[in-house]
This record gives sequence, structure tokens and C-alpha cells, in this order.
Amino acid sequence: MGRPGEGRPRPDDRTPPRDAWHGRPADAPRDSLLAHVRAASARAARAPHPAPGADLATLLELVRHAGDREPATRAVLLREAAAGLLAVRGAGTCPRTGRPAADTDAAERMLDDLVSVVSEHGLTLFAVDAEALLARRALLADDEESALAAATRALTTLDEQAAVDRAPTEREHRGNLQDTYRLVASTLAALGLHENAQPLLTRAQVIAEDDGDLLATARCEHEHVRVLAGWGLRLLRAGRDGLPHLEEAARRAGALHAEPALLGADHRRAQRALVTLARQPAGPDRPDAGIGTARADLEALGPGQPPSACLADHLLVVLARARALVALGRPDEAAAGLDEVRARRPRGEPGLALAVSRELVAVTADHLGGVPGRRALRDYTADLEHELFTLQQARVLSLRTRIAHEQLRREHGEISVQARTDPLTGLPNRRALDDALADHLTTVAGRGSVLAIAMVDVDRFKTINDRVSHARGDEVLRLVAETLRRCLRADDLVARYGGDEFVAVLPGSSPTDARAALERAAAAVAGVPVGDGSRVSLSVGVAGTEHSGLTPGTLLARADRAMYEAKRAGGGAVVLDASTDTPADGLLVGG
Repeated sequence: MGRPGEGRPRPDDRTPPRDAWHGRPADAPRDSLLAHVRAASARAARAPHPAPGADLATLLELVRHAGDREPATRAVLLREAAAGLLAVRGAGTCPRTGRPAADTDAAERMLDDLVSVVSEHGLTLFAVDAEALLARRALLADDEESALAAATRALTTLDEQAAVDRAPTEREHRGNLQDTYRLVASTLAALGLHENAQPLLTRAQVIAEDDGDLLATARCEHEHVRVLAGWGLRLLRAGRDGLPHLEEAARRAGALHAEPALLGADHRRAQRALVTLARQPAGPDRPDAGIGTARADLEALGPGQPPSACLADHLLVVLARARALVALGRPDEAAAGLDEVRARRPRGEPGLALAVSRELVAVTADHLGGVPGRRALRDYTADLEHELFTLQQARVLSLRTRIAHEQLRREHGEISVQARTDPLTGLPNRRALDDALADHLTTVAGRGSVLAIAMVDVDRFKTINDRVSHARGDEVLRLVAETLRRCLRADDLVARYGGDEFVAVLPGSSPTDARAALERAAAAVAGVPVGDGSRVSLSVGVAGTEHSGLTPGTLLARADRAMYEAKRAGGGAVVLDASTDTPADGLLVGG
């Protein structure tokens, strides 16, 4: 598990001296307190950890005395403590007692408190950390669906919200941001989403390089190595070409290994392991390494199972040691080491844990056989069945998500349509008219075509409402809208402008052609009964343009002026606007 607190130079395997604050965490200077908790969390994350109790007790003590600290400091303390507790839980059962090594309730309390602090004080950057840790917790419970949901929330928050952490300095803020990128990336890698993890690590590394922080840069590079290794092993397990990823991991690990001052022995073992794994790719047809090379690998990796910086590094080292032992003709030791790891039931790195099971099957089937081989194969099959079930659950989640997105898309489409539609007549409303008219005027400018519009008013409509009823008035408007729509061409637009006014947009029509079309429509509308023995009549004004530069407002004003000429003449007429067709002042459309 990538530690969130490794982004800046800070103690690695050492705890700051407690006498610096007279033995009381509550009295500690802020920098010393943060360094102390980060060091304890980093030590707790080591795997295998024979006795993590002291480090966990230190974390709990530090957090217990942090209640009076400012929110940003409390958030860092809670994040580090939760990360350390989850890392210990992920390492599996205690080798001496066979029981989980971590205090489950304490981890839950830390996460709950972290969520509360970041929510109450708007610490959005630490909210991302909280989601990443919630994803880690879900992975430990084999609940990949919840883990994926939490990781999604973390990425969304990271991309959409300002990174607020209330850090006292810009450098500390950049360090916190780098820590968050690395924590989310390591969580995505544990979920098998290596492709998504890499860009975050690149962001973190850019910050470290810009700050000139060599240690932080090296740790970002080490995270890259872990991601590439897990990616390559996953591809190989699926029968794909994962060797290029392992070789790239080995190349970068070798460069890190050549700089011993950058990272400690815990990290260096994992770097050497990648060199071994790339040299001896998984599969029954792999060539055995030379005896001398295998002996050098085994010596560099250390005897037994020395602690690594985190569970992911530990599993990589175990795989590499098994390869070296097989090359030296000691498959029984390789199988014993792999079986010991499986017996601890590590959690939180399902892809690498499955790689260990696969390696155990390969060793026992190729070299030992018999009962150990059958047992390993049975266990590996169970692991694969579990992964298949998890994948099926992921498909169900993906289907639900796609359905939800489709429903939202349709609902959004319906809402958009409703926002642009007149509820009484079903015609486009003023907003839709404005957009359509602007588009048509742009087309006129670009293609040299013509456009005509008509302003349509129902004569004496107020009298209809007053003399008959408002319900009948609404029905008259619906009938007028339907008749206009039916009498014009399919590509003509009829919109309700407001009240008893309509607008018709006739692309490709000259004003003379438009007047003829509206006269036919007005004649059809004249057959609509009012309900008191009278008939509906329309006053229509038509305007057109053949030039760019006219605004929608100018063209509508021309049609409106012509329509009022028809009304002043007594209504029931179609009047053509006689204005000179020149560009209007102000905003030009298409010109």
C-alpha cells in the first residue's frame, strides 16, 4: 500500500525523539507531531510485521491527544493513523496467534472521524484521502463494488473541486497534494486499474521534481515501479504480453537501486525483486536463470521473509524469491514460502495475492506434484472463482451505472425539450425560436441563401377570452398552432412567441413566397370556429433577408411592424414589410 505521508523528506524507519516535546504528544510542535505520526504509520505498513502493536499504540495515542489541534492537523493525523491501521489489517493474520493483527474498531473510528472533520471544515483535499481509504477498507472486506464506488468519488472530487487543505505554507500544500495523488494511485492499482493510476503518479512526480525533492521523486518512481509490476503480472496471468511492463519496471527499479542513498532497505528489496521477475517471466516455458545469477538474486532479497515497505512490495519479493529458489533447484523451499504467505490471507492487493497463488500452483505442479500440487491447484481454482464472481458483480454494477446514466440522459433530454417547448400548444417557445433564428441567419450569411419570417397575431383574442371563456381561448390557440404547422413546410419552424402571437421561420423562402404560404395558412385558420358563431382571423406581417449582418431582433421587429400595419387596417390580412434590407447596428450575425 502506498503510504500517503511519504511525499517529503521525513523520518522513515525512525521515530522522532519524544523528549522534543517532553513526552506529551499534545505539547508537541506541529512539525514534530506530523513527522512522528508519519513515521509510525510508515512502520505499521511494513509487511510482514511480526508485532505491529507498538506502532498502532503510538498512532492511537497521537490521535487521542489531537482533539485541540486545528482541523488541518487533525485531518493529517487521522489520515495517517487510519492508513496505518488498514495496512496492518491488510497484512493478514498474526503469525503467532492466527488472528487479525489490527484493531478493526479503531480503524473504523479513525475513518469516521476523518470524514467528519473534512466535511465540517471543507477540507476537500483530505476528503479525497478519506474516499481512497474507504476504498481500501472495502477491498479488505473483499467488497470490490464499494471500493470502486469510493475510488470513483475520490477521482471525481480530485478533478472537480479545489484542493483545500489549509496548509500553513505553499510547499506543504504541494506536498499534501502529492501525497493524495500517490494514495489514490496506489488504491487504483490495488483495484487493478493500473492504467488510471499512472497519470496520478506522473502528477505527483512533477510536483516533487519542481520542488527539487529527491526523496519524494524517488518514492514516486518506486510507486511507478509497483504499478508497472502489478500490471505486467496481471497481463501474464491473463495470457497476454505483460513482459514489456515487467521489463520497464525492472529498468526503472534498477536505476533506483543504483542510488542507495535515496530509499531504504525495505524499498530496495522490492526494486531488486522486479529485476528478478523481469528476468524470469511467469509461465511454464520460461528459461531458468543461471545458478550464479539466481544465487545473487536470493542473497540480495534476503533470507526468509524480511519486512518490505508495504504489502505490495512484500508480495513482489516473495514471488522473486520463489523464482530464485526454483532456479537453484530448491522448489520445496519456494513452495513453502509461497504457502506461508497464502496462509496469512493478505488483503488489499488482490491481484498480487492471486499472482502468489498462481506461482504456487506452477511450482508444485512442475516440481513437486502429489498432494501439495493438488491442494495448491484447488486453492488457486477457488481464488479464480472468487475473482470471476467479483468480475460478475462488477458487470452488474456497470450495467446499473449505464442504466442510471441513460435514464439521466433521457431525463435531461426531456427537461431540455420541456424548457424549449410551449406547454399549451406544444410548439417551440421563445427560447427555441431565438436559437433557431440565429442559426438560420448564420446560414444565410455563410451560404448566400434567403430567409423569411412571419409574425402572426390572433385578431381580437382578448374578446374571445372575455366573450366566450379562457378555456375556449386556449383551445383556439391550440387550433391555430396546429393549422399553421400543418399548412407550412416540414422544414419551416412555427413557434409561440407569447400570448396570442406566433412566429413562423421559413428558410429558403423569399418574402413573396412566404407571404403566399401565410395567406394559405390564414385562410385555413379562418375556418376555426370561436364558439359564438364568429370565426378566427389572423394579422400577419412578413419580413425577409438576403444579406448577412441582420440580427434576429431586427428581423423580428420588421415582421412585427408589418403585422401591426395589418391590424391597423382591420386585421385578417398578410402584409409584407417594405423596409430596405440593410445590416442592423450592433451585434452582427454571420457578418
